[in-house]
Amino acid sequence: MVKTLSTARILLSSAILAIGGVPLGCGPVSVSDAIDDADEVYVFEDDEDPATAALPVVEGELLVQPFPGAGDESLVQVYSAAGAARIGQLAEIGVDVLEVDPDQLAEAAGQLSESGLIEGIHKNYLLRAEEIPDDPLYQQQPHLRQIKAEDAWDMSIGDEDVIIAIVDTGVDPDHPDLADKIIDGWNVFDGDSDFGAGLDHGTLVAGVAGALSDNDTGVAGVAWDCPIIAVRATGATGGTSARDLAAGILWATGHGARVINVSFAPLWSNSIVSSAAEYAYARGALVVISSGNSGGTHSASGYPEALFVGAVDDDGRIADFSDRGPFVDVVAPGVSIRSTAPEATYRVASGTSFAAPIVTGLAALVWSVNPDLRPVSVVEIITGSATDIGSRGEDSTYGFGLVNAEQALEDAADWSVESDHTPPTVRITRPSDNAVLTGNTAVSVAATDRWGVADVVLSVDGVPFATDGRSPYRFVIDTTQYSPGRHELSVVATDHAGNPATEKTVSVVFGATDDGDAAESEGGIVFVSPSEGSTVSGTVTIKAVVSAEAGLATAEWLVDGSSRLVSKMSGKSSEVVYAWRTAGVDAGTHTISLVVIDSAGGRFSESLTLKTR
Repeated sequence: MVKTLSTARILLSSAILAIGGVPLGCGPVSVSDAIDDADEVYVFEDDEDPATAALPVVEGELLVQPFPGAGDESLVQVYSAAGAARIGQLAEIGVDVLEVDPDQLAEAAGQLSESGLIEGIHKNYLLRAEEIPDDPLYQQQPHLRQIKAEDAWDMSIGDEDVIIAIVDTGVDPDHPDLADKIIDGWNVFDGDSDFGAGLDHGTLVAGVAGALSDNDTGVAGVAWDCPIIAVRATGATGGTSARDLAAGILWATGHGARVINVSFAPLWSNSIVSSAAEYAYARGALVVISSGNSGGTHSASGYPEALFVGAVDDDGRIADFSDRGPFVDVVAPGVSIRSTAPEATYRVASGTSFAAPIVTGLAALVWSVNPDLRPVSVVEIITGSATDIGSRGEDSTYGFGLVNAEQALEDAADWSVESDHTPPTVRITRPSDNAVLTGNTAVSVAATDRWGVADVVLSVDGVPFATDGRSPYRFVIDTTQYSPGRHELSVVATDHAGNPATEKTVSVVFGATDDGDAAESEGGIVFVSPSEGSTVSGTVTIKAVVSAEAGLATAEWLVDGSSRLVSKMSGKSSEVVYAWRTAGVDAGTHTISLVVIDSAGGRFSESLTLKTR
């Protein structure tokens, strides 16, 4: 049996499915019961993408994302039991960095997944800045004219309030085309203020996005007047990890960056960087990421909180090295781009690493023209104004097409910033009303909003319990911390404009007693037909009469321990019916069970044995 992270997630969050014959939301279940104790091989969810699976990793390190609501003391115990120790955090996105025995990485991940407290478990993948070497004497290509930057500059050359962040190998702070542009910086890799160029990659990227222009020196950047903050996320050799890139995005977001360039790959399915991009997006910033230089086609869809950029040559053809797939949003010139290099030099380089900062600079210009835009509007403007090339409409090679700076700025100037007074839509998808919950139990919430959901707050009996700021919105509650009996779960979703949704609630029963069993009820179930031990075929109508002194809430039919039908009920007595289709069912003896929950949360059940031929 192969166990994946997504398997653990599904077992926890889609708990309406039967687990051990009793579904969460309809009977007492501990989340940990959802995982079979048989020998299993743990497969990391991110490794389902072949390009990601091929990456090296930081040995002996796991990045885990606990469910909102998981208690710190419980987490420490779970980590210790798995042979792991917490050595760091990315607190903004709820990530714990764990140290484990390098030879026990999968075993530790498997044990962590069984706890019911962990939403995501990831390796810390190693990445490198990507560049295709070019002849340093090759003449500069007209990439700025190719995207119509010269016409765009008639409308804006940037605004000093729109800050660009370059999360990369560091930037040369003394370069004449950059020195007056850099206003801040940090080295998240070493944890110090030395953000200078470890390699020239970051300096090249910075120059493409925003080199000082019209100064009789060197080259022109896309966004002349937008300041730059340099965030070094690599060591001396240019290597970095998903953890460090995420830390760079978070640092840049916290220091006022509006557009954040990340010229590393492959990141289209990286969960940790995705969480950081979502965090930035929720706070009004946009992350721009290079598509990658392997020249392959990939099935990943990326994530909506970032723009993925492919590269074309000066004739508008996709570059041989540019990665393709549904994750690509737009393309920009990425072949023979002349830019700034360390020690006051300039050189030519190619790669999607240099297509991305063109789009980063364009996003900064769009915000300079219309600073009230939300990130979603900036994305819509850039993708909607792109020149369609390749197959008609959006495709997996060119995305929406080649960015058009002139049209983007015209659209930005005309873009009407809507006043947002519409709250998100929100509902609790699990558990259902009158569910009996025990142990660590999952709460899943669906929340959507035109401009994006900022967060979802879960309360228990009117007291805020936990907040989830990343989609999908899921929580875990340790019901043993509450008294047995009926409790109210409520959620409120708030959008980025501060509009709160109307509170949604469900009434549930925390059914654990002192011995850990669910509360029992005074009630009865009498099967009317067919009779015990009958041989049946075709579609069989199974009838029963049920009663409960406390009143009836739900009735659930199970066949051989698998949930088939859950129905709401009322009153103190009722007939219930289930039509069992036996076509395709294996011949032999089968058990039909009926589980009833009363209005006080009590649970009782009876079973009927039938034979098929």
